[in-house]
Amino acid sequence: MTDTSLQPDGTATIEGATPLLIALVAPQDSVVRLHHYDSLTQRQAEAAARLDAASASIDPGKLHVVAQAGDTGIHSSTVDRAQFAAALDILQTHGFDPDHVWPFGLVLPDQIDPARARLGEMAVVRSGALLLPDEPELLARMIDGKNIVDLKEAELADSLRAALAAAPVDLRSGEFAKKRRRTAIDRNKLRFAAIMGAVALMFSLLLAIANWAQAKQAIAREDAATLAAAQKMVPSIQSAEEAPDRIERELVSRGGGKRSFTVATAAVWQSLRQTEGVILRDLRFGADRIVSLTLTAASVDPINRVLTDLQAKGFKVTATPRQEANGAIAAAITVRTP
Repeated sequence: MTDTSLQPDGTATIEGATPLLIALVAPQDSVVRLHHYDSLTQRQAEAAARLDAASASIDPGKLHVVAQAGDTGIHSSTVDRAQFAAALDILQTHGFDPDHVWPFGLVLPDQIDPARARLGEMAVVRSGALLLPDEPELLARMIDGKNIVDLKEAELADSLRAALAAAPVDLRSGEFAKKRRRTAIDRNKLRFAAIMGAVALMFSLLLAIANWAQAKQAIAREDAATLAAAQKMVPSIQSAEEAPDRIERELVSRGGGKRSFTVATAAVWQSLRQTEGVILRDLRFGADRIVSLTLTAASVDPINRVLTDLQAKGFKVTATPRQEANGAIAAAITVRTP
């Protein structure tokens, strides 16, 4: 059964719309219960109904249980999981994949007077919360001699249309929910998204290259400043990398203390290399075995990071900062090996 087959006379369907396919479950194949929970929220009440419906069954592990709030309370429906899965497989084998699966009895009007509806070989009787198969002995006991009104085809169609607007319990949910197909993506939108992705990637790449170039230039400037300071002690030094070894050899040749200079200057080089924005202006090693140097930076923060790092390594450090004419901060620093 499809929703388009239930359109009132003279009502056109939407062109290009995919009709909903609805399957109905016979009353002998499902158990429907009505629950009331006044103090619970809707979600809590539906969860409680599922638990109560399962606990009322002999073997709840084999059941597919659903519950849904309605105007009169919470309806639950249980079906055998294996039988339900097999029924869906049979329908799909014949080209039918229902969007919704409803208990047939819940489609009928909710009224005290019993009503009977037939659809093909399936028949159901509803009297309020009672949903019964059309079996004379069972009806005689449950309905107690009440007159059963047979719904006409048009009345059943009206009930089915009403169910489309306020759907009853849907067994096609939870583990048996229909897997929706992905909507096709417009090619122009896909092309635009690809172009935007490529532009974003190119922009990120250019930004990374720019940052790398800036970092490389900053390192080159600091290496040049370090080299200039080292050349004041040993003019033949050609690069910042060779400065520590060359200066050490020069001091040894002059009779200077090896450990006092080497340890202190190595710590200074290391601190400078891991701190951006600091320039070494000059470096000296005095007769008192104290390393003296001058650092410059745009602000005092980078210089403080160098001093903090040296102190953390155990060196005795003094610093005298001053502001130069161009606004930069210069600090005269002494480092003594512990």
